[in-house]
Amino acid sequence: MEHGMARLITADGKQVSDPKQVAALAQELGLTLHYQALPTTPEITALLARSALDPAEQQLLLQQLDRELGEAVQGAAGASRDLVVLHEAVPDLAALRQQFVRVHTHADDEIRYILTGTGYFGIVRADGSQVLLETGPGDYLAVPAGAEHWFALGANPQLKALRIFSRESHWAADYTGRQADPALLALLQA
Repeated sequence: MEHGMARLITADGKQVSDPKQVAALAQELGLTLHYQALPTTPEITALLARSALDPAEQQLLLQQLDRELGEAVQGAAGASRDLVVLHEAVPDLAALRQQFVRVHTHADDEIRYILTGTGYFGIVRADGSQVLLETGPGDYLAVPAGAEHWFALGANPQLKALRIFSRESHWAADYTGRQADPALLALLQA
C-alpha cells in the first residue's frame, strides 16, 4: 500500500512522518486520515498540472474524479462536493488565507482529498494545545464536525483539493475566538 506525505508537527518543531504513526496519532485526535492514490489518466493529469482551472475545467475534473475514484473518496450518500483551487492569482487570496487561519469549527465534517499542493491543518487538542497536520497529494482527511481547527497554505499558496460535504452544500465556519498557535504559524513561514 502506498502512503501519503502527511506529517504531524508540534509547536516545538518535532515531526512525525512515519505514515502508520501519523495515521494513529490522527485517529487519537479524532481525525480520519488515509492515502488514496491519485488517478493518472491523461485528462486528470493535464487538469492537475494547470495552476488555474475555469469553472468548466473544474466540472470536468470533478466528473473525471467521480469516474475514476467512485466511492473511494465520495463520503456519505447524498454528499455534495466541489473543488477548491488556490494559487497566487486568486483574487483576494490574502483575505482567504486570513479567513482559513482563524480557529473554527463546522456543523459538518470537513472532508478533503488533496489533489495537488500542500495544506496544513492546525488541530486543537482537548487540552487547548495545537498540532499541525501537513497533507499533500493523495491524502484524504476528515475533520469531524465540532472539532476546533484552522487551515493554512504555507509559503507556497498552490493547492487543489476535493471538498466533500455531507450536510452542508458549502464551506461554513463557526469561529471560536481561539487564536492559531503562533509557534505553528511561524513554522509555516520558515
